[in-house]
Amino acid sequence: MRKVLIIFVLLLLTGLSAYLFVMQASAAIESDLELFFARATTGSAAAADYLQLPSQEQDSLLAALRIPGLWKLDGVTAIRVTSLRKATAQLTLSAGGTGATVPVKLVRRGGRWRIVELPEVVAIPVAVAEKPLPSGTVFFSLADGRRVTLQTGTPVDRFAAGFTVGIGGRLVYFAPLETVTVSKLLALSGEFLEGEETGLMSLAENTVYLQQKEDALQIVSHEAAIPGMQQLTLYRQDGLIRAVLLPPGYRPETIRVLLNTTGFTGFLHDEIRLTVTGPFLLEDKVAGGSFRLAGGEQLVLRAEDGRVAVTLPSGEKYAAAGRVYLLPAGSGRVRVETLRRGSPPFVPEYRGQMEIAFHRNALLLVNEVVLEEYLYSVVPSEMPVSFGAVPLAVQAVTARSYAAAAIFRSGLRSFGAHVDDSVSSQVYNNVPENNTASAAVAQTAGLVVTYRGSLADTRFFSTSAGVTAHAAEVWSDKEGAFPGTPVDYLVSRPQLLQGRLPAVSTEDGAKEFFATAEWESYDSGSPWFRWQVTMSREQLEAVLNRYLPERAQAQPALVLTKEGDAFVAKKIPANPLGELLDLRVQRRGAGGNIMELEITGSKGTYRLLTEYVIRFTLRPVKTGGSADVVLRRHDGSSVENFSILPSAFAVFDLQHDPAGRLQSVTIYGGGLGHGAGMSQYGARGMAAAGFTFHEILLHYYPGCKVENLADIF
Repeated sequence: MRKVLIIFVLLLLTGLSAYLFVMQASAAIESDLELFFARATTGSAAAADYLQLPSQEQDSLLAALRIPGLWKLDGVTAIRVTSLRKATAQLTLSAGGTGATVPVKLVRRGGRWRIVELPEVVAIPVAVAEKPLPSGTVFFSLADGRRVTLQTGTPVDRFAAGFTVGIGGRLVYFAPLETVTVSKLLALSGEFLEGEETGLMSLAENTVYLQQKEDALQIVSHEAAIPGMQQLTLYRQDGLIRAVLLPPGYRPETIRVLLNTTGFTGFLHDEIRLTVTGPFLLEDKVAGGSFRLAGGEQLVLRAEDGRVAVTLPSGEKYAAAGRVYLLPAGSGRVRVETLRRGSPPFVPEYRGQMEIAFHRNALLLVNEVVLEEYLYSVVPSEMPVSFGAVPLAVQAVTARSYAAAAIFRSGLRSFGAHVDDSVSSQVYNNVPENNTASAAVAQTAGLVVTYRGSLADTRFFSTSAGVTAHAAEVWSDKEGAFPGTPVDYLVSRPQLLQGRLPAVSTEDGAKEFFATAEWESYDSGSPWFRWQVTMSREQLEAVLNRYLPERAQAQPALVLTKEGDAFVAKKIPANPLGELLDLRVQRRGAGGNIMELEITGSKGTYRLLTEYVIRFTLRPVKTGGSADVVLRRHDGSSVENFSILPSAFAVFDLQHDPAGRLQSVTIYGGGLGHGAGMSQYGARGMAAAGFTFHEILLHYYPGCKVENLADIF
């Protein structure tokens, strides 16, 4: 009997011990889970001490829980201690006010209870409902591009975006963002987006751009947002655009051209006077105001109080809420009375619609026009119509290709334009439309140059020196490194009808080729095929002292100063040269174009990189009170004070006095322009030799194809 009593007491003590252990363990589990939650939701690094999860799961959980103000722990329940070191429990959480029960498994290590297993917790500040499924929805995270599939009791509309929380594969909280539909994108910068009816809207600091690709969303660069795109969806929170959903694609059917002032001195117009030649509608799409205009009526527009102020034909004034539009109601055109173009000067007329926007206390003028109609004014502005039908057809295809590619680049998107109307893009409407040029556009309608299925970068220039240049040896890359990025089809090619091209990448070969005109080339008919200019040392010193500092300020990485044995980018002082001592070519391209030029003066030595920097700095112009600088061309004509060195296909002949002091420099050169791509005079010469426009294009852009734009997009 006594033995039985002892066993009973032992069992009772063991049970009491186990009970006390479970009670203590349960209290410790509840306390540790509460501490973990408190530290995790405040972003404390100590929260990791309560976890024993794979690193990726742990990082994801902590990132989800640290979102301020989202989570609340309502309690720890159903604690079950299964051994001395193992237990399970349930967390009752609420996310954004919506409750959820989360089962967890724990182990005891290092003096505390640690979570070793729990359902996946997902908290995405902004996610888009990418794809509905029978059992739920695929959400696309804007933060990192990951996809999460969550069961949804209530369907979420496709492309709705909002704060998304999921636990264990189930959507527990979705707070949608405000959506705004933009019927047409006009302009975009780092701070704002302008829609046709919405006007200007502010962007968040890190606005995300999305585009639908084959039934899935992708995060894309802001450069995928092209002025003129239609039906964009914006996601707005606290007045800021957090994300932009772009349409699946864009077909370049119209082009938006930013018009310069008279003389191409800038984009800002103080006053604009417009006359319509037919019926037009004047519209303020933000405010919804509109006015009808008859042919011959005139508008005066000024920037006043941060708005576009319009004086109507009646004399009435109207202050627009956003930009104003002149929309043709027929075949009428818009005459810009405050502009002068061409030589002799004329008042230009424009097809399509005209837009006027307020910008920096002045006005911007944008012409949106059908791409083919744009070419009616580009082709005669870029090539003399006297060149004939075949060269004009070459120019039309080249210009169309360049324009279409420029639309996708949209380098002027902050101004609401794809291109401007100057040589910075393509010259537009500097010569009135011409029937011969328009016929070339019509003959080649829709044709573009492509390379491996994409639009080719169809650079062109006036005249080659009998050889073209590698693009990489002409321009730096986007980051400013020189030589730039090679382009397979913009490569150096001889342009000679007969004879062998010397080794023009060497000084001897360059001098043999560029210093003489006895070469038969497709470009020989151009007055610029060969040229020469002589400048005294004093004239050249004056030019270099003026333009070296200017170019260094504009492109510091391409104008270097010698310090010790190295050349570095630094500010160049006024009058940096002193006495000019030497000019030395350090590097030539495969086509003989100068890539690096070293200039030595008594005050310093400088190195110029890229053909444009060299041509800009060594201008054959008079400076101050010096005599005119005369540039002589191989057809016997001459030009005084030409604004830029015609090309970098050149050699230098330095003349010294008996004491060895530099007296003058003669520059022998050939060609006009950068030298990469299609030569316009060369196209004329090839046409005269019997080549078709198609053959000429493939000569200048080897490896490319000529295709219809409609077949690409």
